[in-house]
Amino acid sequence: MKKIIICFIAVFFCCCVNAQTPNNGAKGQNTRREFSPELYMKRLNEFVTREAGLTEAESAKFFPLLKEMFDKQHNLMRQQRELMMKGWKNQNLSESDYEEMVTKAANLEVESHKIEQTYYKKFHTVLSWKKVYAVRIALSRFQMEALNHFQPGRGNRGNEQKWKGNNK
Repeated sequence: MKKIIICFIAVFFCCCVNAQTPNNGAKGQNTRREFSPELYMKRLNEFVTREAGLTEAESAKFFPLLKEMFDKQHNLMRQQRELMMKGWKNQNLSESDYEEMVTKAANLEVESHKIEQTYYKKFHTVLSWKKVYAVRIALSRFQMEALNHFQPGRGNRGNEQKWKGNNK
């Protein structure tokens, strides 16, 4: 009788564990989607063009400026990440070391915002302020949709088809 009860509990436990497996029980699959910078930029360009109502001529002048801004900001984010990793990897830092790291990281963020302000003025050389505003809104919306797509379990998946190339 004990063996039957133990077998029943073992089968029940296995069923419960299998029910918790992501991807409908498919084992060994990574639930995080692969990130492609090229696909991201392509989708970003399409989304911003559509949402901000940019013409082909405006897009041709605007997106090189946007990429230039992103590259400068990316460099600052890399520096900030390296700085913060220093504290994560080395637990033997003094209070003044941590203060220096936090101050430098905050200064890098401020610098990133200054770059953004400068580029919004440059964007105005090729777009009206109304379209610059529309671009800003579109960039925020795109970022939220991208996070929903690339991070499993985040937000709704209603726009899944946009990322597979089936824009509707």
